[in-house]
Amino acid sequence: MSHTTIPLAVSLSGRSKKRSTSLAIGVLIGLAQAQAQEANIWYFGNQAGIDFNSGAPVALLNSSMNSVEASGSISDQNGDLLFYTNGGPVVTSSNYNVGRVWNRNHTMMTNGNLAGSGGCNSARQGALIVKDPGNADLYYIFTTDCYEDNLVGGLRYDVVDMTGSGGMGQVLSIGDTVYSGITESMAGIRHANGIDVWVLVHGLNNNEFHAFLVTANGVAAPVTTAIGPNMSSQPGDITANRFSTRVHYGGNNTSSLYDFDPATGILSNYLNLGQNGFGSAFSYSGNYLYTCEFQVQRRVFQYDLLATDIVASEQVIGSGIALQGGLQLAPDGKIYMARGSQGSIGVINNPELAGVAADFQDEGFYLGGRTCANGLPTFVNDLVQPVTTGIDAVTAPTALSCTLLDGDLVIRARSGNSVGRYAIYRNDGSLVREGRSNGANTSVRIAGDGPGLYVVRLTNGSGQEFSSRYVLCE
Repeated sequence: MSHTTIPLAVSLSGRSKKRSTSLAIGVLIGLAQAQAQEANIWYFGNQAGIDFNSGAPVALLNSSMNSVEASGSISDQNGDLLFYTNGGPVVTSSNYNVGRVWNRNHTMMTNGNLAGSGGCNSARQGALIVKDPGNADLYYIFTTDCYEDNLVGGLRYDVVDMTGSGGMGQVLSIGDTVYSGITESMAGIRHANGIDVWVLVHGLNNNEFHAFLVTANGVAAPVTTAIGPNMSSQPGDITANRFSTRVHYGGNNTSSLYDFDPATGILSNYLNLGQNGFGSAFSYSGNYLYTCEFQVQRRVFQYDLLATDIVASEQVIGSGIALQGGLQLAPDGKIYMARGSQGSIGVINNPELAGVAADFQDEGFYLGGRTCANGLPTFVNDLVQPVTTGIDAVTAPTALSCTLLDGDLVIRARSGNSVGRYAIYRNDGSLVREGRSNGANTSVRIAGDGPGLYVVRLTNGSGQEFSSRYVLCE
């Protein structure tokens, strides 16, 4: 791929000393995840699947799973499948009354029968797989319950040990209760330390978000934020951008955008987008948010998140057949949309381009004879990584420096062209500033930040990350 340069100057108030050192790294916010390909294989719907390991989607025909909405799948860092799940049975359905965890050979994992687990594959985002931050062989499967079960199961988790059954994995525990009185929606968001994970859910018939931090010590008590509209039993997706700094939640005739603090789990700055944004996904760069409607007109909306007026930036880029279309960013940089009972899924081919140039295709990818249902897999937000552009495999910027200018520290990064995006993080993983670079010497003043070690992340005009480096300013 071609490498787009991002001229960058960010002012950090500091002292008179100056020095610059850059160290190539394969980490930043999501430090251990930057090179991983753990979200490269998807299983969902009616025995449907997609393999992104080649850099382009390939339909898979080997799935054993049927699911109305909920699904989670996880691969190792090389993109090789470990296991997948639908979260639990729909006990009132004759077609979806099986809940399982399936191993990489597509047979039920040892102890993998999820009957009675409290999960349900008709839950909107009813299966989220989170690697134990303290043990790379253990995985949590977080589940939510569904409308058909009156949501009685709440938030629960199962535990998978990948050392069991000769490396095929086994389920150690099922249905451990975390919290009750929540909707069907759930997101996994990387903590500012790049290791731990927030599991974010929403209360039922109230306006409370609950963020549970998963650490090496287990699942912590919730951080609760009361913000935005009340949500009932028919919610849409909770979605976070890859930087863990913004969250969208829709459904119940709402479409709400929030800021998210990955260090504290607190949401703020509620913005009503004024639509029925049931499904949602952020572009890879985070420049754009996409939402799709629940039933009715079934339009697909785009929002420019760097616009002065985000609501006014709304554009309709197409419409589709999906009744409850879930959206999911993929490792190829495109965004895919679930289409219930259909043999193909929708695709936003160019999500970094404005308006209709984003190129939404309702029948964008053929599933090879399988059919989708109403959901696509749910992943921890930073697991979706490009398969063709590892940080160590591309040319670094030609200049990354920290100098003193008018009493401020100024970080500059250059490598050739002018369109792209930058994000700067403190050494603890907290975000300093992010934005779009549209020309040479873009300058942003950051009050209160002085000398120290910073991480500079650069993405090109297509949203593909091509450099992440430390710069030391002192």
